[in-house]
Amino acid sequence: MNYVYHHRPFAGGLGAALYVGIGSATAIQYRRSKILNGCDFLCWGSEIDFGAASVQKTTYVETIKSPTAQFSYTIPAAYYGQEIYFQVRTHEGDIENESIYRPQALQTDGSGNGVNEIRGSGRFLRVEKRDGGTLRFRFVYDSVRDGLQPSQFVITKTAGPGSVDPVAVTHTGKRSYELDVPSLTDATAYTFQLTAENGSTTAVLDTTTATADSAGPPAVSSLTAEGC
Repeated sequence: MNYVYHHRPFAGGLGAALYVGIGSATAIQYRRSKILNGCDFLCWGSEIDFGAASVQKTTYVETIKSPTAQFSYTIPAAYYGQEIYFQVRTHEGDIENESIYRPQALQTDGSGNGVNEIRGSGRFLRVEKRDGGTLRFRFVYDSVRDGLQPSQFVITKTAGPGSVDPVAVTHTGKRSYELDVPSLTDATAYTFQLTAENGSTTAVLDTTTATADSAGPPAVSSLTAEGC
């Protein structure tokens, strides 16, 4: 085993470092195996590859010390038009946390400005028939930290007869939602689209096809008790 003493970028009081990666969160590397816990030196040998195949720990682009509470970072022109990932790690007394949270993404345009996107995902769970040609849609939305959060969800008819007004529900932070689309034509197939919206920014989450039934679901004819 050979040893080499290294510099101390995280010496002193409480601080934080900003890391940047391009194209994927995995572009930001944290290589704990290169540092022996509790030691102020790096190590190499047969256990750790420091050659061409080595994956180097990503170098931070900015660092701050308490009480400063924010970074100032200018996006290089070479990163314009790409998806950029940012991660903040705190440090104190020569020890750096591996992460205070997972990297957060920012999509940029050709001028380096952030692009407004709704990046969460959603899907229809099921469609239920109700009296009077009403269809009840149950769906879920899985939020992410990146991008914009929806202000509302809208269900719109994309295929089928007649004019059907879109219906909307406010995004309250919950995962599960339901919406009713009333007064549809009996025994007719429709296609509906689920969209997340925040102002002019929209994201299509899912589509589904359903057939309305003016009679609604059949009445309950019997009940059966089952043991647990």
